Amino acid sequence: MNHTRLFIRAALASGALLAGISTAQAQTEADEIRALREQIAALDQKLRVLERKQELKEEEAAAAAKKQPVVSAGASGFGITAGDKSYDLKLRGLVQVDGRLFFDDGAPNRDSILLRRIRTSFTGTVASIYDFNITPEFGTGTNNTTSVSLWDAFFAARFSPEFGLKFGKFAPGVTLEPGNNRHFNESPFPNQLQTNRDLGLEAFGAFGALDYRLGAFLGVANNTTNFGGASADLLDGDRTLSGRVSLSPFKGREGTLSKLSLGLGASHGNEIGTAGSNISNGLANISSNAQQQIFSYGAVLRANGTHLRVSPAFEWYTGTPFSVVGEYTWESQDISVNPAGLTRSFDNEAWRLSAAWVLTGEESGKSGVTPKSNFNYANGAWGAFELVARLSALDLDEDLFVPVTDGGAGLNRNNNVESAFAVGLGLNWYLNRNVRFLINVENTTYEGGKTPTAAVGARDDELALLTRAHLSF
Repeated sequence: MNHTRLFIRAALASGALLAGISTAQAQTEADEIRALREQIAALDQKLRVLERKQELKEEEAAAAAKKQPVVSAGASGFGITAGDKSYDLKLRGLVQVDGRLFFDDGAPNRDSILLRRIRTSFTGTVASIYDFNITPEFGTGTNNTTSVSLWDAFFAARFSPEFGLKFGKFAPGVTLEPGNNRHFNESPFPNQLQTNRDLGLEAFGAFGALDYRLGAFLGVANNTTNFGGASADLLDGDRTLSGRVSLSPFKGREGTLSKLSLGLGASHGNEIGTAGSNISNGLANISSNAQQQIFSYGAVLRANGTHLRVSPAFEWYTGTPFSVVGEYTWESQDISVNPAGLTRSFDNEAWRLSAAWVLTGEESGKSGVTPKSNFNYANGAWGAFELVARLSALDLDEDLFVPVTDGGAGLNRNNNVESAFAVGLGLNWYLNRNVRFLINVENTTYEGGKTPTAAVGARDDELALLTRAHLSF
């Protein structure tokens, strides 16, 4: 029994000892885990502090970047832009040097080389939503630079995509390409019956696929760019309302129809000219597509009442090498036909259809062609080539040539054509986004320019070769 008791006591003592040891070990492990947790928490706190410091540095850097202007120079011009893009200033330029050769039997001494357009544009944005454009014209379309004019001068406020306002001198929305032409060197006949630049106020915006422009302007003679003074002071206090609505029915969709645009422009005003001068009479001379005068109202006739223009058109820049544009213009204008102030209304119309195909496969876009590879003779890169074609016509009111006593305006048929039809072909070479060379050949046939009893027209057909060296940035 004694041995058994001793054994039991020894076993109990050993168990107690082992339990103590186990408890001590558990306590030690718990202390170590607690210490590790405290260390992890401390490290986590330090990491959070470091992360916050980094965030503050990044925020400071972003704030500094917004204050730091960005200077740029590239194919789109030279510019300075605020870091947050709320303010922007760009300097752009345009240089066009033209050559004109005539191969018909018309008047001599028409061949010329001229500075067609020389412009430096200052454009920009103020406080994110206000845009401005100041563009002087140095070329004046002649072979000298003795005259400087202001081509554009306006600012616009884009309050929302649906509504904005524009103030100043700019092109009203009646015609598609006022004072310009996408496919050919010179604008076609419809532009001869449209406004070019005018001074006024215009609202603009877009509702989905529908764009609109509606403005009130001083009112100027057809295809002129000046206002006020003797050159175009045509009003008796009224204003000319001009506007355009354009619908892109497939806007936002995939496919070649996505850039199809259908538009209708119109203007209505009351214009009063001054008799005795073909400068301030409110009636502009008409030129051919080769910029040769083919019609003049003279100094006796003058604008004296309502002037209405209507111009439907379409543009289809397909996103492919092909593009086509069509436009029709009709005008009706009240004209004083004699010094006594007898006033009659006369209607004129014009149309054009122009198309292009980029032979090198690039997209024929609204602003031109961007070559896949810029011209580089050493590397065998030639840029892009675009073939263009155009039909255009002008039809003047036949009553303009009827004697005043018979209900007409009494204009002399010897000096003025009654209608014109032009066929043009051209090749445009785009060396890069900024430089291009254009060659146009255009033949124009005329009706009129003759005496009432003449068997054939006295004015010869006009065959012209028009070339242009163009630089823009």
